[in-house]
Amino acid sequence: MIPRGKLDIPFSDIFAGIRYCISGYFFSKQLHHSSTTATNQLMTLSVRTGLDLTLRALNFPPGTEILVSDINIPDMFNIISAHQLRAIPIPVNKDTLEVDAEQVAAALSPASKAILIAHLFGGITPLDEIAKIAKEKQLVLIEDCAQAFQGAGYQGHPESKVLMFSFGMIKTNTAISGAVLQFNDPELYNKVEALNAGLPKQRISPYLKKLCKAMCISLLSSRACYTLFYQIMMARGKDFDAVLSSFTRGFPGNDPLKKIRYRPSVPNQRLMERRLKAFKIADVYLRKKLFTEVMNGLPAGIQIGHLNQKNTNWVIPIQCQHPEEMIRHLRANGYDASSKASSLVRLPASTATPAEKSGELSLTKLVYLPMDISMSPAERLKLGALIKEKLP
Repeated sequence: MIPRGKLDIPFSDIFAGIRYCISGYFFSKQLHHSSTTATNQLMTLSVRTGLDLTLRALNFPPGTEILVSDINIPDMFNIISAHQLRAIPIPVNKDTLEVDAEQVAAALSPASKAILIAHLFGGITPLDEIAKIAKEKQLVLIEDCAQAFQGAGYQGHPESKVLMFSFGMIKTNTAISGAVLQFNDPELYNKVEALNAGLPKQRISPYLKKLCKAMCISLLSSRACYTLFYQIMMARGKDFDAVLSSFTRGFPGNDPLKKIRYRPSVPNQRLMERRLKAFKIADVYLRKKLFTEVMNGLPAGIQIGHLNQKNTNWVIPIQCQHPEEMIRHLRANGYDASSKASSLVRLPASTATPAEKSGELSLTKLVYLPMDISMSPAERLKLGALIKEKLP
């Protein structure tokens, strides 16, 4: 069976991270000064931590409204709520993965103070029009680039106050944990840096545990091991999606703040630096090539984000009427597809609104296809043909 995805990190870098951890145990007082991050960048434990620090620095009064892309991981919405702020959802277009500037303008109120745009599935939302609105209304524009890292290929909109890039377990160019915040506002940077410096440093052991887990996941991702593991889980009556999700969940638990208010350990920082230096944009182009070849000949209507001009194709989701039937069909033919490969949720509209519009991105009918750039041309053609067989 072709796995649904592989960790974007070589074994050599996982071993390097383990070596950094062992070194950290022997030299626990070591200080670390980054040689990779620029003067306007800051390493944090996670994008969640970055959002929490940014909201603390902005210190909005309770009840302040933040306009948000209506799809994100639950913790991002929970962190906003934990700061006694209101998230106002703006729908994402399924074909472009963009948020419409007119809808942003229509959702503004006197309580609006910020806009948080999530670049989903690797697609980049053009922000010129939204940035104009933010500047005119004096709103703080924040970019959540957790799913859209592409190195120098995207440095954010110049009007954005802060960009947040994730290097968590399943992200592009992963360091297994960690994030980098990039600021275009020196005053905000200084405030966030001071708040981050006041956080306790995470112990080495949780990071070492994640590295060991990453090693196991990488070993499991070989086709033979993955197929055997799938068969064992099925024989035992286990929920395969739930098992895999438990391996990669970053911050389990219901408290959105308890586990994120730490600085990354020195080994975590060192591996992030190593990964940033080693990043190759060519890997992104290989993902785009995979997307193009699998989707060749399939209806545009099922291709999520096919009109996005800067899509890095972090994942390959398609929309279909009967997701579970499609998944069973693909798995029976050796491709591990899933409808649960992501922890994303859709934030319900805060007021009574008409039924969901046809162009809006919905999570209920998505199927995530295997993201494996090692697929042969024949395997890519076969995957496309299998999908076509189950379309109406």
